[in-house]
Amino acid sequence: MVSRTPLLAGLAVLSACASTPTINYDHDPTADFSKYRTYSWVFTGVPQGMNPLAFQRVKASIDRSLAARSYTQASPGDFAIAFTLGARDRVEVSDYGPYSTFYPGWGIGYRYGWARPYSNVEVRNVTDGTLAVDIYDATTKKPIWHGTATQQITPGKVDQATIDTAVDSVLAKFPPPPAKQ
Repeated sequence: MVSRTPLLAGLAVLSACASTPTINYDHDPTADFSKYRTYSWVFTGVPQGMNPLAFQRVKASIDRSLAARSYTQASPGDFAIAFTLGARDRVEVSDYGPYSTFYPGWGIGYRYGWARPYSNVEVRNVTDGTLAVDIYDATTKKPIWHGTATQQITPGKVDQATIDTAVDSVLAKFPPPPAKQ
């Protein structure tokens, strides 16, 4: 259930966490990615409801990542790029069994070699943040590539290293490898 406002969602996806992002991507197999060398931005201003600082940080990280791969910004570019941020809360349940993972437990009769079993269940609320990057052919305006980076985050903690990791991880899949013939 999505329970964050767009402002919090923008912050949440950028917060620091020790997990590595899960990357997914899709692309148009008919697109000729070898012709794309320059890019422009679909949105020049901050989308309504998004944290302007988070927008600025992610945009700068995408610019840096694309520049490192020899793409240059132009107006108009060969392709146009946009991104969105989101967060989703979920409940994570871990059942460690009747005696846990590390000790047989305490209970009536423990000194006699047996103990009454007890349940050891851990319930946590976690937030998954997602960065979605969309790339469009600037001439045809058709989508040619979509990538997402999703990881567990701590809402409200913005960390540039986490932003850079998510951006670099998702853009590592752009352009997709050539189709095998």
